[in-house]
Amino acid sequence: MLRFVIDNILIVLTLFGAIISFLASFIGIISKKKPITILALLAVMGFATGVSYQLYDFNKKQEDKRLKAAKEQVVEAAQLARDNVINEINLNVQQTKVTVDSIAELLNKTAIQEVATELVTINTSGSIDFEETMAFAKGAPEMWPKYAEWLSSVDRSKAEPSLSLTVNANHYYDSGLLLAYLLTSKVTRDSLEDIINQHNEWHNFQAEENYLKSFTPHAMHLNWVLFYDKTIQKLAAFAEAKAFTQELMVYHRLKQHDKIDALLNNNGANTITELQKSFPSIQKAVSETSNPAELVKLMIDQQLAISVTSADKKPFIVRLANMIQLAVKKG
Repeated sequence: MLRFVIDNILIVLTLFGAIISFLASFIGIISKKKPITILALLAVMGFATGVSYQLYDFNKKQEDKRLKAAKEQVVEAAQLARDNVINEINLNVQQTKVTVDSIAELLNKTAIQEVATELVTINTSGSIDFEETMAFAKGAPEMWPKYAEWLSSVDRSKAEPSLSLTVNANHYYDSGLLLAYLLTSKVTRDSLEDIINQHNEWHNFQAEENYLKSFTPHAMHLNWVLFYDKTIQKLAAFAEAKAFTQELMVYHRLKQHDKIDALLNNNGANTITELQKSFPSIQKAVSETSNPAELVKLMIDQQLAISVTSADKKPFIVRLANMIQLAVKKG
């Protein structure tokens, strides 16, 4: 009570004076003296106005105080929340770094063959009778039987079969014949043989039927397509064969062979990038390291589930999940 009087001395004095004025006015009304009556009425009106104003002013000040206090609490809460978020982020970053460093340390002395699978082509498998430049050129279907035989003979427990294309090398790729190669498997050889041997069939065959036969678990189909760049003399990109074949089938069905032929046979610094615009399956996540510790850091940093690395001039497909699983076992 005393604190209220001290904090609000003005309103207390005003109310006290108004009460005195009201009593005097009330006495005047009772006396029935006209001049005093008028003054008394004015005093009553003044009293009511004064009290109303003081109560309004008091309430307004109290509301302002409450709003100010509420704002301060909101600001403090927001600042505390920001501080907590920043602390949590910093903690997560530190924990993530520790995790990445720990995984890398566990894989530091691991051979690339333990975490990756070699990608082989018919050329790297030792077949000296297969010429890529002849395989995809018009009028040279004789390469296909050798390719088909090789594809069915790959030991998939040790390697994954791939088809290599070289851009910026003045090669001539026919997209229809390339599609037939991509669809080749143990179960489609018979149906594709006549198509391969007839140039006028390369752009008109029923690719979808062969696709459904070829890309099944036991069909011994192709796994990857590798894109080498002659200008830089190294592997520049890769694509999962199944996805790349699906995309090529769309252009095949739309009769856009000329467009794709032009892309495949284009010479220029941006050939891979231009191909990637038409074939989203093409990825440029290619590195040149045989150190799994470096690879796992790179893939986590770039958020890559799969990548290809070239070690000792041999390409390997690397899966992040496999590296982490191996690190857990070693830990």
